[in-house]
Amino acid sequence: MSVRAVCMAALLAWPMISRSAAQPVTGPPLTDNLIGGSKPERFLFFSGVDVWRNGLAGYDGMLLAPQGDLNKDGFLVRLFMSDNIEFYDTATRRFTTNIFRASALPGWRIKRGDLEVRVFAGPTIEIRGFKPAVQIDKLSGSRFGVQLASELWWEPTPAMMVAAAAAVTTINSVYSARAAAGWRLFDRFWIGPEVSMSTDRFSTQYRLGAHVTGFRTGVLEWSAGVGLVQDSFDRNGVYGRISALFRK
Repeated sequence: MSVRAVCMAALLAWPMISRSAAQPVTGPPLTDNLIGGSKPERFLFFSGVDVWRNGLAGYDGMLLAPQGDLNKDGFLVRLFMSDNIEFYDTATRRFTTNIFRASALPGWRIKRGDLEVRVFAGPTIEIRGFKPAVQIDKLSGSRFGVQLASELWWEPTPAMMVAAAAAVTTINSVYSARAAAGWRLFDRFWIGPEVSMSTDRFSTQYRLGAHVTGFRTGVLEWSAGVGLVQDSFDRNGVYGRISALFRK
């Protein structure tokens, strides 16, 4: 069975697993040793790198609770930006695509028991460039649009977590989704499988791998993943990602 088939089967089954659509990938109760401290947290800063056979992406962002505590229900703001480089090889040359994206998304956080949901909506921008230059208006330049996003974090048992995220953007019909499950190991981190897919008008990608989430070193909380990529341009291979977050 291909990576694409496995990813699609898992993502289609996701609503039955979660019994709810889209929610937060970062953050259960403050009393949990794996996620946060013992005082109110107003800011969450995050940064990461994603690498695969034909691309490299870096991203930074911040989650802000204007009311003063990220772990209370209510209004949130999510700021995000990323810079992505991808390579496309033909029989005669290599094309390089550089894509910068940024968004400022107001949202709302809801927590019921061990289930936490965040939903966001707001403006986004994409700046896309090509080398060698491609003189096709739809392929390059700046675009403004609207993005809808949601995140989920659920702990059905003290030893298990389920996470999901989804986003759709009006620019170039971009959408993405990720689902993951994890088991608490040594009371230090979560480990388990992950599946994701992303697409726009130019390409579609499926991923199947494993993740480690919530490993803490000092004030930083780490997440990492590795697995297989299947790409619509036959750029198949392996991916790896690592990210860190800091709460204040």
